[in-house]
Amino acid sequence: MTDDVVRISKADLLSFSAKIFAAAGIDRATAEQWANVLVWANLRGVDSHGVMRIPRYLELLDRKAINAKPAMRLEKCSGAIAVLEANLAPGPMAMTRAVDEALGRAREVHVGWCAARNITHAGAIGFYAIKVAEAGMAGIVMAASGPMMAYHGARVAGVSTNPLAIAVPGKVHPPFLLDMSTSTVANGKVLNARDAGKAVPVGWGIDADGRDTTDPHKIKTLLPLGGAKGSSLSFMIECLLSLATSNPLVAPALARGGTAESPVLNGVVIAVDLDALGSFETFTSEVDRLGSAIAALPRADGVERVLLPGERGDGMRKEREASGIPIAKGTWSRLRAAADKVGVTAPA
Repeated sequence: MTDDVVRISKADLLSFSAKIFAAAGIDRATAEQWANVLVWANLRGVDSHGVMRIPRYLELLDRKAINAKPAMRLEKCSGAIAVLEANLAPGPMAMTRAVDEALGRAREVHVGWCAARNITHAGAIGFYAIKVAEAGMAGIVMAASGPMMAYHGARVAGVSTNPLAIAVPGKVHPPFLLDMSTSTVANGKVLNARDAGKAVPVGWGIDADGRDTTDPHKIKTLLPLGGAKGSSLSFMIECLLSLATSNPLVAPALARGGTAESPVLNGVVIAVDLDALGSFETFTSEVDRLGSAIAALPRADGVERVLLPGERGDGMRKEREASGIPIAKGTWSRLRAAADKVGVTAPA
């Protein structure tokens, strides 16, 4: 432990997280699955989507806003398309099923598109894109939620931080991964800054009056990545994920007066059979060659290494698996309090 963080091993954090979920009424397999998604994010340095989310998930489980025993059902399975009604399932449970359905469709017709309706927060969506890539296909994953990000030109929330992840396999190199929010930063980074007691840069978000602020406690609305580009991309994701499945999220929320948080999300997993486009072996060889060519580019001043998509997280994972996962003391205090409420003892 340092003044700012508690350091915990991967095994201990996985076990602790799974025990909390199980004590809250989640079946053991799903509890372990959920813990695995969260700790995967912490290992890769995406602490905003890691175990800091657990206290909020427990609140939603207690309110029945996350369904501990969902009746998920496949509403459609035709050609490349599958539509999964998640019935407010824990996000990792629903999105893992969506990965399986998308891969199943792609193995039959070379492309699989599984739209998952009425999911809940699923953690870092790069986790699911990587699963598709590890199965030998290209993976594209997106999620849509209610308004919490300003639309470019507006001073209040009009769209969401809808994330996008793309993963492709290499031959020797681990899968390359793009995992991005359509906001300048994900909301979890603001929450993490609150736990750490740190200010944030200008440009992350605005306060209730639409003004820039560096105080994470005052941020009311996040700002889009790249201005109009980020908010327009979020708009299109809402169209493809929510409107296409007759489950709109943004317009109904705006009609009710704005930004009241809802736990309901929609997701999609797309799997592309690379061998059907050409040669899988050639593709993966060329992916490695492209990566090597980019990594060999002359470095800008002050840059130690040119990093390829996903490599920062890969490196962080090796470091944290060896030395433990740092958890902000504020996060650890909230986790211990949440665990106490369900009768789980935190590791020493």
